Amino acid sequence: MNSRPFLALLAGIATASAAGLAIAQGSAPPADAPSTPQTVLGPGLYVFQTRITAATCGDADRTGDVTSYYAAIDGIPGSRQMRMGLLNSRFWPSWTLNVTASDHVVGDADQEGVTGPHRGHSHFDVGPDNGRFTGQGTREYSRQVGTETARCRVTYDALLKRIDR
Repeated sequence: MNSRPFLALLAGIATASAAGLAIAQGSAPPADAPSTPQTVLGPGLYVFQTRITAATCGDADRTGDVTSYYAAIDGIPGSRQMRMGLLNSRFWPSWTLNVTASDHVVGDADQEGVTGPHRGHSHFDVGPDNGRFTGQGTREYSRQVGTETARCRVTYDALLKRIDR
């Protein structure tokens, strides 16, 4: 039995493996490779609170008004993208969450039940603060003010705190 073809095959595999390893070590990860896992936000049950700091259309003008929502955060542990459902929100029930490299949680939601140019949008950015996340947010939406359609803007302080632990 001649073992030369087998040894040549093994040498070829070893050379190709070493070349592949060298290329992999010197190159960036593929675009679809997962980003570095985060450890600050996991799936679970949370409370999401907003406290109005300013409003432009008079329908949410009580500065200091606090609204509390039950929030279910779903996703893969460690992922930088999650989903948040506000169980008791008629206007902003579905959110996308992104965890930044600096451990901030950025949330975005489109107004439920409204389409086209009058659809509202809500956005917040909160950072770690002693076992919870605090920061600010805004929401914009259209509403009838007299006979005109106005674009309204509400700014709010935001709090996101886990409650199932």
